[in-house]
Amino acid sequence: MKLAMRLSRRRLGIICVTSATLLTFTGSPQAAAPAERQTAASAAKQALGRAATAAELRDATLGYRAGGRADSLVTGATAAPPYKKLWTRDFGRVVSAPVAIGDKVFAVVNADDGTEGGPRMMLVGIEAATGKDLWPAVRLEQNEPQAGVAYGGGLLYTQTARGTIAAWDPATGRQKWSLKLASASMQYPPVWYDGLVYLQDGRGTALALRADTGAKVWEAPLSEFSWAPTVVDASGVWIGFDSLGWHHLDLKTGAELHSFHVPGVWGAYGNPVALGAGAAWTRSYDSDDVTVTAWDQKTGKVVRKLPADATPAFGPGRVYVAHLGKVRALDAVTYKAAWTYTSSVEAATVRLVAGGHVYVEDADGRLVVLDEKTGKVTWSYRRYPEPHPQSNIDAEDDIRGFAVPGIATARSRLFVPSAEGTLIAFGKA
Repeated sequence: MKLAMRLSRRRLGIICVTSATLLTFTGSPQAAAPAERQTAASAAKQALGRAATAAELRDATLGYRAGGRADSLVTGATAAPPYKKLWTRDFGRVVSAPVAIGDKVFAVVNADDGTEGGPRMMLVGIEAATGKDLWPAVRLEQNEPQAGVAYGGGLLYTQTARGTIAAWDPATGRQKWSLKLASASMQYPPVWYDGLVYLQDGRGTALALRADTGAKVWEAPLSEFSWAPTVVDASGVWIGFDSLGWHHLDLKTGAELHSFHVPGVWGAYGNPVALGAGAAWTRSYDSDDVTVTAWDQKTGKVVRKLPADATPAFGPGRVYVAHLGKVRALDAVTYKAAWTYTSSVEAATVRLVAGGHVYVEDADGRLVVLDEKTGKVTWSYRRYPEPHPQSNIDAEDDIRGFAVPGIATARSRLFVPSAEGTLIAFGKA
């Protein structure tokens, strides 16, 4: 069937954001058990009470779109199809993009069962092999929807829609610190890099916080008021508002290195920025301009523009671009297509590139795994029922159920949020 295109948004219509109502939330100090009393099981449980090793990080999914670059790439992934189901957990309404490190998996879930009149956002920690709880689920701020989680430097970091940022001990689920922004409208989790946590508040300000205490290090003004994720690498902090504007900021000071903004035009929705192939990629939300633009990370100049209705993903020497359900594997130098995958409903996006495979979220309801070299389907799993033929289908929907979507992998396992708030773990068949 033909993809029902989104209605064009008037670019002069600025996104509305809601000021926060500040709520009180306190954490508990971590209580360390004497070493001589630790059993083998408790020692294993405490394993992520310290920063993950370099080896663990290479085979881990650290947050939304795999990590701080949002490139969907897990460089040292060991998971590979075919898979068998290990366990399934029902968490209520929806599960966020999971964080998976070693033998642990973490997520934010909307645990409302439909009787509570609104979202109930919880942080959960799970044993990857069994699906059992590491610790009792922790409720985030009351009546604050739209939350996500990321990992870095030994801690988990969450955010809520109205701007409560918190750090958590992954071994115990105990809060280490919490910061309430005076006014915020947020959708995406913060990003850890080299001891700092980076984010933007949806109200025109970018921030860097100390990862260990939450203390503010710097603030920087932005050109837009909108939901938008923050992406970070050694070149700096990137925050983009579709193809209407973006900022490239210094890691330590927040000083602007490069920027682009269409004067007098607002309304950017904040599609995910991704860093890959030496560029920062921004995508337009307006159906009149269904493209993705690559900006050189060193100069801020446009280097390429391609048709796309989903955020690109990256692999070794590859750029994966989706448009009208066709996922093309492009050479990162020549941009010639090595292969093409085609969705029956003309809508798809790449969620993960890992272990020589490309994981496609097909809008027909399936997770489809492709061989990275040939594009051949090696495994698939139906996550959602097939959509009605006349339904309006988006290639990439990042606001479903008050949590950003995604899948995760670590230590030969795959973690897939599915219908009705379930999280499914797969392992080697």
